[in-house]
Amino acid sequence: MAKAVAKETENKSGLTDMTVGGPLKHIIKFSIPLLIGNVFQQCYNVADSIIVGNTIGTDAQAAVNNGMPVIFLVVALFAGLGMGATIILSQNYGAKEMETVRKTIKTIYSFVMVVSIPLTVLGILITPALMRLLGVPDSTMDMAVTYITIIFIGLIGSLGYNFNAGILQGLGDSKTPLLFIGISTVINIILDLLFIIVFGWGIAGVAVATVIAQAFSWLFGVWFISRKYPELELHILRLGVDKVILLKIFKVGIPSAIQQSLFSIGMLSMQNLINRGGPAFIAGFGNANRIDAFVFMPIFSFQAALTTFTGQNMGARQVNRVIHGLRVTMGAALLVYAIIATLTLTFAKYLLAMFNPDPDVIGHGMRYLFSVIPFSFLITIQFMLAAVMRGAGQLMVPVISTIAGFIAIRIPAAYLIAHFFGHEYIFYSYPIGWVFSLTTLIIIYSTGRWKQKSLVISRGTDETEEDAEKKAMVAGD
Repeated sequence: MAKAVAKETENKSGLTDMTVGGPLKHIIKFSIPLLIGNVFQQCYNVADSIIVGNTIGTDAQAAVNNGMPVIFLVVALFAGLGMGATIILSQNYGAKEMETVRKTIKTIYSFVMVVSIPLTVLGILITPALMRLLGVPDSTMDMAVTYITIIFIGLIGSLGYNFNAGILQGLGDSKTPLLFIGISTVINIILDLLFIIVFGWGIAGVAVATVIAQAFSWLFGVWFISRKYPELELHILRLGVDKVILLKIFKVGIPSAIQQSLFSIGMLSMQNLINRGGPAFIAGFGNANRIDAFVFMPIFSFQAALTTFTGQNMGARQVNRVIHGLRVTMGAALLVYAIIATLTLTFAKYLLAMFNPDPDVIGHGMRYLFSVIPFSFLITIQFMLAAVMRGAGQLMVPVISTIAGFIAIRIPAAYLIAHFFGHEYIFYSYPIGWVFSLTTLIIIYSTGRWKQKSLVISRGTDETEEDAEKKAMVAGD
């Protein structure tokens, strides 16, 4: 009877209760819209790169590629807090605490609206200094500063879109965000062509197109969610902060924010090393990254699905179901990775040529792809284990993994390889770091301590945290 009710609720609301039914079915059903959305997202980025590389030139491509780690550094805090909010939403939805779900949505949105303006100002102010710190070539400096400044001016649209998607994914709806990213992608490509080819705005046109597309997608998303899910009470002009929930979001999200910040600092360190190779090396690395992203798209989709699946089932105290979900998701992710990686390496040269016909740029991109993709099965396993850790509320675990594999191993390895063997071999530092990160996650996962974690903010219940932990340890399918 409980399963029938859950299924009926799912059909009526459009949100997905992952605490009943086959785990793999839920994971695949949830992953497919995410995968399509990721394809749209990459088409968004690829369109920028192809248009820039074939109309403005290699220096402009290098400018855009230098902008990515700087933007990521400034928004790292939001990314971490967004992850914390998503996990709290998924666990409370699994526990059927809908009042807490609504208060969490209002709280995180209020926080975004308040701090987005100072964050924008901060990003604009530190951009020139960061560009100099990164050693950006003089030929790309002005374009890089222009691009990043415009992106920061429209930062609230990007944050709003991502929070819309995170809210819905935490509640089991991966289809609606697909609509948002589809709209944004189409608008961005049309405006790219208009602003660059017709108006001749150059690198500024790329940034303005991105800002307009994301802002429209964000506002459309607010309107759409309000109409489709009125029970969520998402109204950006009628917000409020629940202090208990905000503190919980910070408690859960700060470890992820630390991880994101460390990762962004690592990206800046790598970008500094890459910039020493000159514009062609920078462009080749960036173009290969665009292609590599397509290999990772299914992995990211499976990871997001497994995080939500874990969150809901931890909220429902079904630990054995989480373990089963991890096993089937791991198998599916590795199979899909193997197929896509093989196809990508087979056609790598032709794919790179679409972005930029320069043989030097293509050559650098080829070296990246053949150094990284054959070993990406390591990070596939790592991401699945990290998804369970996050969904269970153990967000410090990915932080430890990032420090072990990325900061302590990959970055130093890249600089050592560049010094002793040359720039063209630095990408072998990626699998070296992945080995250490994966080893750290396996050890922590094997302890089983994640099974005792629950983030449900229960209102009006007498159950203690100790009781919840005991239930979690013995829960089954």
